Amino acid sequence: MKNKVGVFFCDCGGAINNIDFDAAVKKVAKFPGVTCVNLSSNLCLEEGEEKMLSCIKEENINRVVVAACSPDFKEHFFRQVLESAGLNGHLFSMANIREQGSWAHDGDITVKAVELIKMAVNRARLLQPVKKKKFPVNKDVLVVGGGFAAINAALQLSRVGLRTTLLEGEAVLGSETAELGGLCGFDIGSMVSEVEGDENIEILTSAEVRATAGKIGDFTVRIRKGGEEISHKYGAVVLATGYQTKLALESELKSDINIVSQEKLCRMLEDPNLEIRPRTIGFMFDFSDENSRLSTLATLNNALAARQKWDSEIYVFCKSVKVDSPRAEKLYREARDCGVVFLKCEARPRITADNGRVKIEAKDVFLGEDTILACDLLVAEELLLPSEGTEALSSLLNIRRDSRGFYQDENVHLYPVASEKKGIFFVGGCRGDLDLSRVLTDVPSVVASVYELLSSGNILAEVERVKADPQKCVACLTCIRVCPHDAIQLVRTDNSKEVAGISDLACDACGVCAAICPAKAIIFQGYRDEEILAQIETIGES
Repeated sequence: MKNKVGVFFCDCGGAINNIDFDAAVKKVAKFPGVTCVNLSSNLCLEEGEEKMLSCIKEENINRVVVAACSPDFKEHFFRQVLESAGLNGHLFSMANIREQGSWAHDGDITVKAVELIKMAVNRARLLQPVKKKKFPVNKDVLVVGGGFAAINAALQLSRVGLRTTLLEGEAVLGSETAELGGLCGFDIGSMVSEVEGDENIEILTSAEVRATAGKIGDFTVRIRKGGEEISHKYGAVVLATGYQTKLALESELKSDINIVSQEKLCRMLEDPNLEIRPRTIGFMFDFSDENSRLSTLATLNNALAARQKWDSEIYVFCKSVKVDSPRAEKLYREARDCGVVFLKCEARPRITADNGRVKIEAKDVFLGEDTILACDLLVAEELLLPSEGTEALSSLLNIRRDSRGFYQDENVHLYPVASEKKGIFFVGGCRGDLDLSRVLTDVPSVVASVYELLSSGNILAEVERVKADPQKCVACLTCIRVCPHDAIQLVRTDNSKEVAGISDLACDACGVCAAICPAKAIIFQGYRDEEILAQIETIGES
């Protein structure tokens, strides 16, 4: 069938203002195969969408090129428009005349815009349709963890109708979270009772994950509970394993009774039978981990509480107080107004014992002189570390960790609760330094993602968008080693030859395998060599 290409310009509501669109439209209309050219100011709005649909149907267009913003913003939207018009969504190419053209240069860039569009048109002529297929999925969900985030996620997943297994390594649910409940304003006891009474939630305590296999919608997980191992299939896995803390104190007084953690201070503040209330309290933070949000909030909360409840003198030693939300800013101002003293130090204070008290020696940056404080209690800085077993679990699931050992906190794609392996999600402190408000944001985000995946019992996925040519594949394993999504494994063909098999469900179409394959055996629809060469050969022709 003859290619009939429709080109749709958009000036992004006037944001692209250094292109002569009238001249560009006339030049593009002369390109071979271009049937119609349209100009709009709001192509991604309802009015522009209707205009685009009408043109595609009236002109019988079978290839579409949009000249507008970056594909990162709207490519998915325009693919859906094509599907609404009865075309395959992959018969579409986009020319980025905004970020790569208008916004990158001063002065008129009409010539460059026309070249970018011609490149997209030449690519569009060679594009092949990609079919979609429904794959059945298991609707059960495994939540690993037993703290606030895990229990909250299990409850919300159950409420949307997904059967959930809650797996906890400890003997009791919520044991690591109980002391923080009062401070953060939630009742972990009532949450545990609700989970235990929910028929849609299976609870496995004193249990651990021993092995995993499979892919999104069909994970097989082997679980050890006591001396028994059981296997169960799940459609998705949610990790909510939390974090652990460690005192970051370079001193021989690490075990001194006058040096406590934030958690122990919380218990002291809640203890109505506390015999001796400390009159002078020192806090330290921001010396070992300058990016810790949780340490900052814990210090501000506890310093304010100790000042208000005990009327203690409070001194906070830190490099800087970094507040990144209105709530944190309010806490900081309240603490200062109540008389909490903040001392800025470039170097870590020196800690020694002094007649049953703790002596803190530091150089105050603003005073420019040494400050010595003898306090009844020192709340030491704490390091946030991944929970025990994080490394082993990441190895079992074949998912990466960041430089600090957490699950994918340094996520360049800004998908905070999703892993690079489809069907596996993170929530709460296991993925980094999160305060309660961010955990409360994580939970519904994960629940919505899992529900969207599993609720219908089927996943609509593209078929063979990325595939290995069995005639060229030599089973060198290069693609298997580099695939970040664990989507490739060796399979046997009819003649018993082993070749790379790419899972349509697990593949994220990132293109890494196609780029690195030494045999050029992997075909990536939309980015085949001939399609890319067609664009390159166009450069300079206009």
